[in-house]
Amino acid sequence: MNKDSILQRAESVTFEVVADEAILIDINTGTYFSLNEVGTEFWQMLDGEQTIEQHAQTIANKYEVETDMVVDDLLELASEMAKDDLIIIK
Repeated sequence: MNKDSILQRAESVTFEVVADEAILIDINTGTYFSLNEVGTEFWQMLDGEQTIEQHAQTIANKYEVETDMVVDDLLELASEMAKDDLIIIK
């Protein structure tokens, strides 16, 4: 996985956003994952069409931070989610 990877939410994962934080549950495995506000924004962006770098640019612009820093953070988060099969790498 790299900044050009395109990600999509796994169909078996349901989520609920409470107080700007998402709780993800894989209905097949019972795997539970929680996301902070920025992680929740990233999760909601995962449409299977844009790259990690494109998502990072959107987030970086919103929070006025460097895109490279956001790319690194999103790659780390995406790796964690991929380990639990919460996302599909296209």
